[in-house]
Amino acid sequence: MNFKILHSYQNVEQYLKIFLKLSKKNIHAIRMNSHHNKETIIINKKPATLNTPLKKDDILIINIFFVQSKYIVNTSLDIIKEYEDDYFLVVSKPAGMKTHPNDIDVENDTLVNFLISDYIYLEPIHRLDVDTSGLVIFAKTPFVKAKLDLMLEQRLIKRYYNALIKNNLTPQTIKTNIGRDRREKNKMVVVHNGKSAVTHILNCKKIGNERYVITLSLDTGRTHQIRVHLAHLKSAIIGDRLYSNDGYKYDKMYLGAFKVEFKHPITNKNITIMSQLEDEFYL
Repeated sequence: MNFKILHSYQNVEQYLKIFLKLSKKNIHAIRMNSHHNKETIIINKKPATLNTPLKKDDILIINIFFVQSKYIVNTSLDIIKEYEDDYFLVVSKPAGMKTHPNDIDVENDTLVNFLISDYIYLEPIHRLDVDTSGLVIFAKTPFVKAKLDLMLEQRLIKRYYNALIKNNLTPQTIKTNIGRDRREKNKMVVVHNGKSAVTHILNCKKIGNERYVITLSLDTGRTHQIRVHLAHLKSAIIGDRLYSNDGYKYDKMYLGAFKVEFKHPITNKNITIMSQLEDEFYL
């Protein structure tokens, strides 16, 4: 794990506590490992210790993993990698695939199973519905996962979606509560006592006869949120077999996460990533 130091710190331990917010247990593991391996902590290509001072622009390397992801490896399918560095990975998930297994000891055909062979640690920051295609962010270390999880909770990761619908909608914000349908447990509905859900319709572009590409963003991430909100507006997504009366006529549901924007969890630089799957929406 490589880190470029943006500010001076009293020592490596202070950086791990304040910036990476490591637990005492993890810092102790680094200390114990460094007693046996002089290359556990490297600063500017030289061995260091937890007591070594850190200056601005130093390059710190920590050669230890505390947690290993334990998923069944499946190498039968290549997944499009849109962005990757030492800290996180962003890929485009095909429609019809789960993001993450419910049972890691049994399932082997989810997105993470097709990726894990190249990594010691890889965990999704968020998920997409099985029938939704597009961008999924994965953390490559527990530290980065904690930071990205917090950013997602604070709504600092902006996710943009394209959907194909049959009628025009004006830009608007949809605010409702969403809960599980009591009659069909696999469906979600707008209900008074559900969880708050906020969807923004940003624009709507006509591309053909009864064909409109609509761009949306989310403030919340409820199950089936976009699908439920568009169905609530009588504008169900084309190909949505759960919320549209004619969804069965199409091979797939036309909903995709095509763009994400956020600050890099380590360098704080602006990150914008686009999916190569966007062209699928033009029937």
